Order: sequence, then structure tokens, then C-alpha cells
Amino acid sequence: MKTATIALCFFFFSAPPLRAAPLPDLKSQDAWGEKEKKDFLGFLKSDQQIPAGQVKYISPEKGGGKGQSKARYISLALVTDTIILDTGGGRSKTETTTLGPKLLVGGHVFSWVRYYAGVKYNRVGQEKLDGTRAHLSHVEIPLGLELALIPLGTPHTRYFLLRGGVSEHYFYGSAKKADFKNPLPGWRPAWNLGLGYEWQFDNSNWRFHSLAEGYRTFSGSGTHFYGIGLTAGFVYTF
Repeated sequence: MKTATIALCFFFFSAPPLRAAPLPDLKSQDAWGEKEKKDFLGFLKSDQQIPAGQVKYISPEKGGGKGQSKARYISLALVTDTIILDTGGGRSKTETTTLGPKLLVGGHVFSWVRYYAGVKYNRVGQEKLDGTRAHLSHVEIPLGLELALIPLGTPHTRYFLLRGGVSEHYFYGSAKKADFKNPLPGWRPAWNLGLGYEWQFDNSNWRFHSLAEGYRTFSGSGTHFYGIGLTAGFVYTF
């Protein structure tokens, strides 16, 4: 028994100590590979104390503390436009419906609130005093806000659009104001309102929308008119 005890003591004191798990260089953590990560995990499992002063501070990238810029977008659409003249006495006159392009650029105030500005162009006809029709160019410059409202129970890639703002309308051509009973040529301000629906394509920056839109002049002088039409086009967010 005494001999066995002496042998065990000899083995215990002569055996080499268990090798501690290696500690990778903490000063180069940003360059660690899989081996270094496994070594560090093994070191943590060994319950050893991490030496102080070896943790490297990695400064944030330049501009990393700044807030991310909000999304912007550009929209190109085709628009039908029907102008209805207020001829006085509660009467009105509808001019020919025409088609033209509309370009809008804008951005996000919030995720569901956007601002926009742009330009629309189309040709319109107006009857002259002599019975003939004059062909006028019509430029509209809209400015406003739109709300993207997601109906309950629908995907977040589909939403109602409510658009409202003001616009400036400019009509010009070879005819003069004196050629018309209710002349359109010149500048006229108006209120704008639109309601529609928008779809965002899956995993894409592209959207498609369709709206019913209208406008009505609000200045006290000149010919009063209002317009109605349909808008259909694509939107790209960047």
C-alpha cells in the first residue's frame, strides 16, 4: 500500500501541467480568421482570465455617426387631361381630352409621407370666336405632398396614395387672348388632388402606380377652369 501511494505521488508531481487554451492576439481582432475565432472560444471555455489592456479599439468609419439619408424617387407617367371651362352663369364647356407625359421627383419626409415637384406637358384645343379651334401647349408645374397609406391586412408593398398640393398652369400658342371668349393663354394657379393605388415589385426599387387626379383654379382673375384625368406610371427609388 505504501509503495502504491508513493507511485501515485510521483506520477502526480512529475506529470506536465495541462496546456492552457491558446489566446489569439486581441490587438488584431479585425483580422481574425476561423482558427483565431475557435481559439478564442476555447480560451473562454477554459475559464481563464483575459489579460487586461489587449483589447483593440476600432474607430467607426468616417461618416458612420451620421444619420442615413432618406430615400428619394423619380416618377415617369402618362396622363390623360380633360379641361372644363367655367363659362359663367353656372355653365361649363368641356374641351378635348388629351394625353401627355408627367415627370415627378421627390423624397421621403417620413416612411409614409413624401414630397414631390415636377412638370407635365400636353396639347389642348380651344374653340375661337370665329368657330375654328386653336391648338395650345399646356405646361403644368405641380408641387405637393403625398401619403402612402397601407390598408389593414394587406402586404406592405401595396398602399393607397393620397396626393395634394398646388400647381401652376401655363398655356401658350400662336392664338391671342382676344381670339377667345374665355381665353386660356397665360399663367393660372390651381389646387391639386389625387387618389390612387401603388404596388412595389418584390425585392426591387421599382413601383407602379395609378391615380385619378384633378385640379381647379383658385385665382380671382382670368378664366376659371378645372381638369380631371388618369395617371399611370412607374417610380424608381434611390
